Amino acid sequence: MPPRPVVLDTNFLLIPFRFKINIFSELDYLIEVSHRYVISSKTLEELRRLSRSVGKHGMAARLALKMIKAGKPKIEIIKNEMDVDEWIVGYAPKSDAIVCTNDSELRRRLKQFHIKVVAMKSKSKLGYV
Repeated sequence: MPPRPVVLDTNFLLIPFRFKINIFSELDYLIEVSHRYVISSKTLEELRRLSRSVGKHGMAARLALKMIKAGKPKIEIIKNEMDVDEWIVGYAPKSDAIVCTNDSELRRRLKQFHIKVVAMKSKSKLGYV
């Protein structure tokens, strides 16, 4: 069986800076099936734009970009011209993906497709919501 895609959205990639959580080790522990990480090319654009700003958001985005560039674990970037949330809502059901997001509106939309969603459960823990 091919590895299951795990979609990381922009706000989820900012968690390591804000909450000092290693999202990849947490996800590897939480997700009990073979998986691979994917992001939209638009997520990368959002992070680059955020990284130019001063303050916490800029620093969080710069750290996220460093993690992606380091490639540990390998993150597949899928070319996309759509809004990130629209892309996730279209991609996740087709590919049986698990979505990692803290966006409550996006989580609500994904629930109607019975998509598994991972988010912050507390200030130090990730979990299925």
